[in-house]
Amino acid sequence: MSPIKSPKSHHIASQAILCFILIFFSAEQLWCATILSPSSSKDIIIQARRPQSTLVLKVTNKDELASLRVATAQNRSGDFQVIDALARHEKDGIYYIHYTLPLKRGKNTFVISPGRLELKIRYKPVRTLLNIDFEAPEAFLFHRKSIIPKECSLCHSDKLPDDAGLDVERLKKNADYSPSCFSCHRKLHSKNKWLHGPTANIYCMSCHRKGTGNTKITMLTGRVDETCFQCHINKTKFRDQKHVHGPVGTGDCTICHDPHGDDYKFQLWADGKSDLCVGCHGDKKRAIKNSVGFYPHGIVQGGGCVACHSPHATAYRFQLYKPINELCISCHLNLADVEKGHPVGNHPLKGKDDPRRKGRALSCTSCHNPHGSNYRFLLIGDILGGHVCSMCHNDG
Repeated sequence: MSPIKSPKSHHIASQAILCFILIFFSAEQLWCATILSPSSSKDIIIQARRPQSTLVLKVTNKDELASLRVATAQNRSGDFQVIDALARHEKDGIYYIHYTLPLKRGKNTFVISPGRLELKIRYKPVRTLLNIDFEAPEAFLFHRKSIIPKECSLCHSDKLPDDAGLDVERLKKNADYSPSCFSCHRKLHSKNKWLHGPTANIYCMSCHRKGTGNTKITMLTGRVDETCFQCHINKTKFRDQKHVHGPVGTGDCTICHDPHGDDYKFQLWADGKSDLCVGCHGDKKRAIKNSVGFYPHGIVQGGGCVACHSPHATAYRFQLYKPINELCISCHLNLADVEKGHPVGNHPLKGKDDPRRKGRALSCTSCHNPHGSNYRFLLIGDILGGHVCSMCHNDG
């Protein structure tokens, strides 16, 4: 028979178990890294073009490195993604571990173990600087309080990385040369196929400037296009045209062009012939791909939208390079001198008011959709039964 324990012994045993639990959880709490960037005690918002963010952890105990892990939070299916460290640097016995966090639109949660420290980020994709609220207190801005935080400046200084591969002596001749930017933003220089000139030459301060008190980095001017036109002076003529593309009119070149660089010519974020355009003009998507039962205009699939439209501005409606009929006959040469007789008899091609579109002149697009149609010959209706004709000739 087991000896009966006194209430006192039960109390001592409980105390011992409690102490063990406290020690265990205290060790677990101490066994975690410190987040240097993005620094916030609450959920933060990141507004950026690219769906990623940099995480920098500070680790003071070398023994913790082997157990350190950063991962996305488990979803309902129990899946998660472990994120590999991008780089690890040691300075004065302290380790700085850098990660690139993949982001998706909306809420993102990352777990740092041991310790299960959570980092919550709400990602807002942006294509234009006009959509970024720089003053929002919950929005993360690395340069909000200082250009380079004191602890980061231990490594991120004016000294370029050994593998930078840049002609430093040549760069130093320019007063705007800023190597300290390159040490963090080197991907802008190395990961894009088409680079903006200032980016390629690390002349960051050609477009940026230090804010009041040298606490943050800002644009040179309030309007984006004012910064662009300091170099692209021939583009100021866009403003004087009668028909201006929306992004040009709002003064934000960055809606289409990445000011640093991108994978497509002219620093565009998608192919400039058509793919870029349908990013906003979604109703034209069918015209750039083969869809069953749809007849796309050949020029749209060949030369793209820019074969007919200027992406910036022209003197003609819809930013066309020429008046509609002149533009059409530049390809359809057989109709170049025809003023009457198409498609039948004395039917006019121009010189009359369009009875279907009040205030506009009769033109090729009175009967044909210039992008594509569900009907043959890009007609606006079925040719059988006179449905095309009846759209104008509906008086019986």
